[in-house]
This record gives sequence, structure tokens and C-alpha cells, in this order.
Amino acid sequence: MRLDNPIYKHEFKNMLDIAEYDEVINEYRNTTNVNLFELENFLKNKNLIKFNAELNNIINPTYKNIKNSNAEKKETEKWRGYLNKYFIYYSKFKLKSKKLKNNKIYSDLYNKGTHFLSLNLNEIWNDDIKKKYRLLTSKKSWKPPPGARDRWASLNNNSIENINNIFIKTGIIKACEYYYAKNKMRVSTVWLTVARPSDNSWKQFLYDCKKITKFTNLHIDASEGVVKALIYLNDVNLENGSTSFLPKSNRFIYDPLQSLFSRAIAVGSYCHTPIARRSVFRLPKKLRVTTNFGRLIEDKSNTAKYLDENLVYLTTDKANTILFDPGAGIHNGGIVKKGERIALQVVIE
Repeated sequence: MRLDNPIYKHEFKNMLDIAEYDEVINEYRNTTNVNLFELENFLKNKNLIKFNAELNNIINPTYKNIKNSNAEKKETEKWRGYLNKYFIYYSKFKLKSKKLKNNKIYSDLYNKGTHFLSLNLNEIWNDDIKKKYRLLTSKKSWKPPPGARDRWASLNNNSIENINNIFIKTGIIKACEYYYAKNKMRVSTVWLTVARPSDNSWKQFLYDCKKITKFTNLHIDASEGVVKALIYLNDVNLENGSTSFLPKSNRFIYDPLQSLFSRAIAVGSYCHTPIARRSVFRLPKKLRVTTNFGRLIEDKSNTAKYLDENLVYLTTDKANTILFDPGAGIHNGGIVKKGERIALQVVIE
């Protein structure tokens, strides 16, 4: 959320209630009219102890309606652990860029949240990537558990350093440092990803549900404070996994309490089983939200129409690299319908 360049009125201001998804509409959920004033106040005043106590006051009465279980307790511990983590993180998070004039990469990041560019792939391909590509393509298709990926492999330190040097040379690192007003940012991690039509990881939110909507896997990453890049290593079009981004969505401002819960639930619960969902559905309507919301968008809705008109897709006829703000910007990792997509996902922090 760009606090120094905000957009308050936008299509996603009112987050979608997970419990309203049609395949889970008959499952238990908290239907009481809960006053969230105290919870909002404790968040505003950065009092985590009282915040958790008030959240217990909201959830505990639901156990009279339907009993808790050890399996559900484990699910609750996951997302509440992330809730505490992000509570602390955002109590200290102050986002204000340093200005960098006459720099296209920075200007695009600041105003749109993304920048397209083309890198010299001959400077990127090396034996490490080739070896790991052979390894990943030899793997059989599988159904990875929530949080795991289909075909991903971390590159070695030499490859990471090479990408970092390329990003310094092209001005990417400098633009990121000004965007987040941080010193000494660098490439910390690089993954090689091979995407194919048999992939399942993009379906992991509501994993046990059958319906796949057009914008399934459209999301915001749970954590802010980093910039990501996706580098295509082969030709990519709309059929074989082009990634998308919603320009200016990095500047969208959300309700602070909703934003906190949506980030915690996104990584703490994939709502992939009835038990996992029940843990989340004990929350009141406003808090049953996630930044992994794409599957909740109905194909014929006004939101879907808005996305059709405004999403931008990176294909190699435009450029081979997208730089973007993943923790604020709305994006989709790309779904392969035919062939395969070979790409590097780069984290700059």
C-alpha cells in the first residue's frame, strides 16, 4: 500500500467473504453481528496482548455452536501465528519512497507498481540453470500440498550473484532502493520455475473445490517490503503462462484490520479442507478474507469485467522481464494451457 501515493477508491476496497464462495456456502460460519471497534482500536494502538484477548472474545462463543477439535486447533494456530507476525511487522512498517527523478524504472514502480524490460538472456543462462531445468523436467506431475510448488528449484550463489550484478548494471537495484527508501538492497533468492498444463499449485486455495474461475490465483503476496522480478527464459504468450499485473494496484489503500487478516489467512490457511475453513469461518464476515482472492471472483461479475479491461499481461513480444511490487500489487503468476513456461523468479530485498 503506497501510503505516500494512495488510491482510496478502487474495485477491491470491499474484500470478498470466503464463506460466500458457492461451493462452501452451506458450511458453518459465524453469523453474529460482531462489533469490531475494540479490535480496531487495539490494532491502531499497537497493543497485541489486548488484540488477541479481544479476538478470543469474538471466536470463543462459536465453540458453543460447533465444538472445536485438535485438527482445527492446529489450523487456527497457523493463521493466528501469522496474524501476530504481521501485527508486529505493520506496527513498524512506514512506507515512503525517496524521489528519483528522470528514472523510468523507478517512475513505473512508484506510479504503476510494475515495469517491463528486456534483459540479455545470454548473460543469464548458465550450467546451474541448465542442470536444474533437466532435473525439474524429469519430475513427474504431482499434486503438491498447500504451500509447495510443482517444479521449482533454488539457484546457487554464483547464479544469484550474476543476476544481482545484472540488476545493478541495468539500474533495477537503484530503482528498488529508492522505491522502498532502503539502502543496500540486493537479489536475495532466485528460483527456476517450469510451468506446465498439469500444474496444481495455483489451485491450492480452496484446493478441494472443483470450480475454477477465470482469475483463480490472482493475489497479493502476504508480505510487503520486497520487489520481485519474473524473467522468461523461453517464448511466452497468453497460452503458456503469461503473468499479469493490475497497474496502480500497489497504491490501493485497504481497511487496516481487513488487510491484516487477509494477509495472515493467505499464508496461514489455504481453506483447503472443511476443517481449515471452519477455523477461519468462526471469524465474523468482515475478517473472513484473504489476499489470495482470485478464485472468489465470479467470471461474469463486474470485478471480472474490470480485470478484463485493466490487467496487463507480459508476453515476450513486449519484453522478457516484469519487475513488480508483489506485496501491494494485484498479480497472477501465470497459468499454462499449452506447452511450458521456463522462468526465473527473483526476490530483491
